[in-house]
Amino acid sequence: MHRPSVAFVAAALVLPVVLAADGGTVRFVTPRNHATVVGVTPIEVQVEGSVERVEIAVDGKPLATLTAPPFRMSWDAGDASSGHVLQATAFFADGTRAKAQIATSALKVEQVEEVALVNLYAVVTDSQGNYVNDLAQKDFRIQENGRMQAIERFSADRKPLKVALVIDSSYSMSKEGRLQAAREASRDFLNALAPGDESMIVSFSDTVQFLQGLTADRKALTAAVDQTKAEGGTALYDAIYKTANQLERVDGRKVLVLLSDGKDESMNGLEPGSLHTLEEALDRALRNEVMIFAIGIGRGLEDELDFYRRHTLADIFRTLADTTGGRVIFSRSAGKLTRAFEAVAEDLRHQYSLAYTSDDPRHDGTWREIRLTTVAPGMRVSGRRGYFAPKSGSGASDAHPAASGGAGSR
Repeated sequence: MHRPSVAFVAAALVLPVVLAADGGTVRFVTPRNHATVVGVTPIEVQVEGSVERVEIAVDGKPLATLTAPPFRMSWDAGDASSGHVLQATAFFADGTRAKAQIATSALKVEQVEEVALVNLYAVVTDSQGNYVNDLAQKDFRIQENGRMQAIERFSADRKPLKVALVIDSSYSMSKEGRLQAAREASRDFLNALAPGDESMIVSFSDTVQFLQGLTADRKALTAAVDQTKAEGGTALYDAIYKTANQLERVDGRKVLVLLSDGKDESMNGLEPGSLHTLEEALDRALRNEVMIFAIGIGRGLEDELDFYRRHTLADIFRTLADTTGGRVIFSRSAGKLTRAFEAVAEDLRHQYSLAYTSDDPRHDGTWREIRLTTVAPGMRVSGRRGYFAPKSGSGASDAHPAASGGAGSR
């Protein structure tokens, strides 16, 4: 919805610089010199020699220190309204150092065309829970705030995925081999993705860590999964909020696969684990068109209440998934996590893609409810329950979604 198309001219800022030391060399693999990069961007450097650490800086400011290969990380390049200078400094065991420098280019916008399409992805099942794969555009009906809408685009072809795999690595995940099982199931899930799909790896305990930026490199992704370790509290809502922010500028079918066994809570149990709330996390996912597939692991999720004792943990997972058009799956034991991930992968392989232009032209920033159904009786349709209208000016107010209503869920 609201997708600008742009033509741009990239201009180089500086030439690549590689300064060799007696002990070795360093160079940038990604991004390439002169490249125009937008949003979450992988940085990778290659080092030859006995290296102790690599320091990364952007525009002269320290960004990160990498101590072991592969020397990779993610960086938010912003909207490319200006270029950046990236520098990598390798420190070698013999006391020498080497530097490499590249520059990214600004995005020069020559033309902007506003297309106010509302994009939907939906899974349809019959009364037995079997996927229905043979529907056509004429079989679907879309209502926005109770008014019928005209479907303008439809496809049953599989679209490439942008998947954020968000893994709970709090201390409680050390119980019953949960984290090890999560690593194994995550690796299987990543290997089952289709060519052209990209993923990123996020872990959270007291803080949120972006272990690997969006890439199709399965080895890099599985290596990031293996970095997770169980410690600390559970910053669940911060993880969702920050990951949805990372996906904001990403185009395509955006999916957040969440695996967690507990409530948002600090390690001492005396305060929440996140700075953000459930409502803020859900709001961010909806605004950035991110579908959440939530896997809840452990017994008692239907009965255990959140920190404020307002909702059960199971209801929280359902709200996150149902409202954004994803799915919730509960796994009582770590041994069943692989099957839970397989169910997520199956849903993602059986999604219809639809789009329409709202008959309400107002740019008022309000929440608009979507109801997606089929003309065939007995069908269940899962898709996001609504969206926030485009907002212009400072006078419009934002509305939060209700936790009920909208498209059916499984």
